Amino acid sequence: MNTIFLTGGGTAGHIAPNIALLPYLRGYEVHYFGEAGSMEERMISAYPQITFHALPCIKFHRSLSPKNIKIPFVLASGISKAKKFIKELKPKAVFSKGGYAALPMAMAAYKKKVPLIIHESDISMGLSNRLVAKKSRYVCTSFPSLAEKFDNGFFTGTPIRRELYEGNAEAVNRKLGFKKNGRPNLLIFGGSQGALAINQAAEGAIKELCAYFNVLHIAGKHKFDGSHENYRRLEFCDYMADCYAWADYAVTRAGAGTLSEITALKIPSLVIPLPKSDSSRGDQVQNAAYYKDLGVIEVMEQDSLSCGSIVSETVALISKRQNLISAMNANPGSDGTRKIAELLNSFNV
Repeated sequence: MNTIFLTGGGTAGHIAPNIALLPYLRGYEVHYFGEAGSMEERMISAYPQITFHALPCIKFHRSLSPKNIKIPFVLASGISKAKKFIKELKPKAVFSKGGYAALPMAMAAYKKKVPLIIHESDISMGLSNRLVAKKSRYVCTSFPSLAEKFDNGFFTGTPIRRELYEGNAEAVNRKLGFKKNGRPNLLIFGGSQGALAINQAAEGAIKELCAYFNVLHIAGKHKFDGSHENYRRLEFCDYMADCYAWADYAVTRAGAGTLSEITALKIPSLVIPLPKSDSSRGDQVQNAAYYKDLGVIEVMEQDSLSCGSIVSETVALISKRQNLISAMNANPGSDGTRKIAELLNSFNV
């Protein structure tokens, strides 16, 4: 059986697209490479057909940090170990979704002359992908404007897990005890890392939001002591397909994977992008602006976020629902799963 390597980590947005490819990678032995004890290791553990391997990885800090001094040494160690896996397992290709955990294997693939295919979800390229873009066979992108910047660029869209189209709304009602009361359902989430600013605004406005909606809030590890009869709160959710099927509306961040999913599933949404800071290069602001120009989402900047504004802007989605859905139908975006899988399968000879 032929072998293929997948890599990517740091957030769910770097991991879920790899998982989305699995149903299309038939005839392959699949190995995944990331950081030990990481989110990617936890997520991949749910898929027994994948073998996970840990590599030495280190995150780049955008602020001046003494931790960055270690980067060359840890990266060199990770590349060396990745080369050994390549020599032993002889992959036909390596697919990298980016993130700091992907860099050792991506660099090793180039050095060992294994076909490297990378994917960038955002409208601007992340650091790890920038470092290997010109060394890759293909640079797959979620935005056509980014693909045009590379001779090896290929606009594919974002890989979306097949199961996200198959959710069961009633499963959420049963699991969380929501009662049918005539109110529409609102899903609030901030991606795999949660979103403190959104959490705080939503928490201060629970009573007002619950006057209009049944609210499911996926909040990460942020602590909160409040409650309401039609408000449910989760730290993490491993049944997002059901949550998406349940949601009539959403409030969320502007990660490219999230934007691809909510528009593919036709969920009218208020998007609050993570602003540019020491922890963000500003990619969410750019992503949100692109989707806003298509008319498929509503956007509110974090500087405008408050308990009052999250209520007013979210309630406004109700009157904008049909226009947003019409725009999503007219601009369906591109589920890139099949296109990327076809590229990878082309090496299976």
